[in-house]
Amino acid sequence: MAEARSVIRLNLTRAIDMFEAARPDLDRGFGGADPGVERCVAELTGGAVRSPVHLEIVLPAAEIIPGIEARLMSTLQHYCDAHRRRNNLARRTIQWSGVRALRIGAPVSLLGLAIVGVASAIGAHDPLHDVVDIVGWVFAWLGLWYPFDKVLFYPLDLVRDNHALTALHDATLTVSAAVHR
Repeated sequence: MAEARSVIRLNLTRAIDMFEAARPDLDRGFGGADPGVERCVAELTGGAVRSPVHLEIVLPAAEIIPGIEARLMSTLQHYCDAHRRRNNLARRTIQWSGVRALRIGAPVSLLGLAIVGVASAIGAHDPLHDVVDIVGWVFAWLGLWYPFDKVLFYPLDLVRDNHALTALHDATLTVSAAVHR
């Protein structure tokens, strides 16, 4: 039994519109604000399409030349490889900056824990104890929140993009002529 493929259909004015923003066409309207490849990545990251993927690119008949499918596929794969490398570098940069943020966050957290220690010396039945204790825990939490958030959560969008780029890299592609009505 053949595996069902998700289909992404792109109506493009020119083959290059797969990688460049389409220019306006006064007869047909604007082709789209984003390059075709970015629309594909958006659909894949949006969860509407799953792997394996099949791209159906519809072009005007004058744009279809011999070997266009192979050329588009090769360019698409190079684009995906380069974009994944750039995302991996950006992910490492973000995570490293989160680690560096601990230089400020760790002392702030330690200050917060010291304040909590002072609060315990005040006495449990004093209202000032509660205020100082809460302030201390807020500082302890704030000092670590941003670095951990940056290390753990900020890079997730880039990981999601890389999954989409991998699916796009491994996609099949067909080119067909637009039918004029």
